[in-house]
Amino acid sequence: MHEIAILTRRELHSYFTSPIAYVFGTLFLGGQMWLSSMGLQQGAVAAPLLFFTFLPQVFLFLLPALTMRLWSEERKLGTLELLLTFPVRISQLVLGKFLAALAFLTLLMAMTTILPITMSFYGDVDWGPVIAAYLGSMLMASAYLSVGMFWSSMTRDQIIAMLLSLVTLMILYALGLPALLLFLSQSGKVPEFVVSILGAVSPYRYFLSIARGVLDSRDLIYYLCFCGFFLYANALVLQARKVKG
Repeated sequence: MHEIAILTRRELHSYFTSPIAYVFGTLFLGGQMWLSSMGLQQGAVAAPLLFFTFLPQVFLFLLPALTMRLWSEERKLGTLELLLTFPVRISQLVLGKFLAALAFLTLLMAMTTILPITMSFYGDVDWGPVIAAYLGSMLMASAYLSVGMFWSSMTRDQIIAMLLSLVTLMILYALGLPALLLFLSQSGKVPEFVVSILGAVSPYRYFLSIARGVLDSRDLIYYLCFCGFFLYANALVLQARKVKG
């Protein structure tokens, strides 16, 4: 745990010494607050709900930009080989970067709590769904980050890593859309069990469940398995590079 904490602090420090953190933070906070302000026209209660309505789509485009440099930059600068020689396990390297990215995003999300807090002074805000939506958002973000990290480990080109992550996440997001699943089910061309499997792999589907205020242990297990799968795949890629030299 000590090694992971050191790696996390190292990576988190690099966020605040790089312009990308400030650009990302400005785009995320500015864009979300602007979208949420549209909800003020519908009343104080609608603003937080509108915030979480657009959040999955915002994550879809911004999180690949946040993760694209995590391993690609290390490979491009030639520092990945140095990292792999450190007296730490590859799993610790992966977890260190993952937790740093998650901590940075958590800080940004914490800043957005000013919206529901402010709205509570102007109307009755149902805090149960709001808190559940924040939890669901962070779990979904964790899943997106793990996908982005995996693709970043596959290439030294940050743009390619971002595009591969974006395409993967867009497919996963689409599979969680109830309208698409209903269309596939009613088309008669896709077996019902296949439709169920396709819908079950989408992080967005579980976010919708949690955001409604329904906290099911199966949703938590899904996100744990999803993140574990892509982080493990990330570690396998790094292990292959270490063996290859």
